Amino acid sequence: MQLLLTTAVITFAGITYLVIKSKRKTKSAVDALNYLNIKIISSEDQVNEAVAEIRRRSSAYHAIGFDCEWVTDNGQRQPVALLQLSTYDGFCLLFRLNKLKLITGSLKEILEDDSLYKVGVAPGERAKYLEHDYSVMLKSSLDIRNLVEICGYDDGGLAALSASLLGVVLDKSWRVRCSDWEADELTTRQVNYAAADAHVAIKMFVNLVNGYYNKGILSYMRKSDSSHWDNINDLCWQYADMFYKTKKKSNRNENSTNKKKEKSPKAMSKRYPHATRSKPLYHNSVLQAPNGEILYTCDTQKAYGYVEKGLAERISTEPFTVRLKSAGDVGKYYQLIEETKCVVCGKDNSYIRKNIVPREYTKYFPVRNRSAHDMLLLCGSCHQRSITLDQSIRERLAKLCDAPLSKTKYTEKADCKKIRSAARALLYHSVKHALPERRRAELEAVVLQHYPDHDTITTELLQEAANVQVIYENTDYESHGHKVVTYFLQYSGILALKELWLEEFLASMQPQYMPELWPVKHNEES
Repeated sequence: MQLLLTTAVITFAGITYLVIKSKRKTKSAVDALNYLNIKIISSEDQVNEAVAEIRRRSSAYHAIGFDCEWVTDNGQRQPVALLQLSTYDGFCLLFRLNKLKLITGSLKEILEDDSLYKVGVAPGERAKYLEHDYSVMLKSSLDIRNLVEICGYDDGGLAALSASLLGVVLDKSWRVRCSDWEADELTTRQVNYAAADAHVAIKMFVNLVNGYYNKGILSYMRKSDSSHWDNINDLCWQYADMFYKTKKKSNRNENSTNKKKEKSPKAMSKRYPHATRSKPLYHNSVLQAPNGEILYTCDTQKAYGYVEKGLAERISTEPFTVRLKSAGDVGKYYQLIEETKCVVCGKDNSYIRKNIVPREYTKYFPVRNRSAHDMLLLCGSCHQRSITLDQSIRERLAKLCDAPLSKTKYTEKADCKKIRSAARALLYHSVKHALPERRRAELEAVVLQHYPDHDTITTELLQEAANVQVIYENTDYESHGHKVVTYFLQYSGILALKELWLEEFLASMQPQYMPELWPVKHNEES
């Protein structure tokens, strides 16, 4: 009887909680976040104390809310004017970067501290702006939409997530969103807007993480276990510094989906060069030195290639073994049988070849410096994370070797593109639809600017303008990879470049399943 009574009480409490929760009303950010302690930092002498306080307050969750604001003038983004950081308890700092001019000292250190997550929606984009404008390499940015997804909620923008997960309605009026963030004094509305954006991010982050670890229908009735915060990296490391990919919702019904023709593996691999594989990559065909010593194991097709090129002779079929007619000295590493699993997390159901030193560099290496040692296996998620983290070292190399990443082999001339578009629009509408006279005059004026010797528009002139050249070869273009390799060949040697990449891979990815004896240092001669 007592057991039944207890069960009934618990059930009633659970139903009551769910009803109350379902009827929870949303509140405006001004009302819901009236506890925020907001400090505006406009001078260098305020920075150190403020940063020390936010570090102290963020120690429990190892994360802070993060956002940025800037001014857009005539379609051009101006340097980031405001940097917002917030702790879970409501301590918000608004750094007026347009007044500080530089990001240095303790503020730079906290932004580049990879042990402290900077959470928000699309923080990676803000990180790119900070790097471009202030040479700060933001580390451990984390898009909360990754956690929203794994917790089973629908994703969305910051405002939508705040309303659905916190019941807080953010002020997203264009009047404040697009206001003057470089003004001498920020308005109260601007301050509240900026602080709220950063704070709801950390608020949702903490709630999502707690919800992820404290699952269960009656979890709200027991004291939440907070031990997971000591090991928060176990959950978050895989999403750090990664851009969130919005999931596209399909409107097609199940029947139409089933009618789609399946693409062949060959077609898929051509379309997606990094497509994962579920079959073993290595077949453990054996490659021997001329004296019979095992050099390393490789794919059977590669082994056949050595024979076909006359570089080796076939020794046995089980396992398939070939012996090189000549070979240099190699390390013990190449005598190991390679395992078909991700060297980072150990997953063994799909793999992608990871070139530790990207091909944009190795294609310029002298032949003697190319090695199978620099290729490892990663699962799809680890491979994507590694590619993202590679950007950091590429940018460092760009500065060291004066090898800009932004230069492209071909450039598009905006004025020519505008003229071509105007001409094509006029030709199309002359056949299909009538253009309003005012719009037609505007387009004709654009075309005639390119042809000052013409007073009137003719069909022949439009046809010529519609095919005007838009793409031009960049005459001062030089490949980033080529410049970097040339620099190392001239100064410290190719091995120094290879070791730089290998050390960065170990430090950033922290692989747990590396092949035994895998060396960072090579014994090759540069």
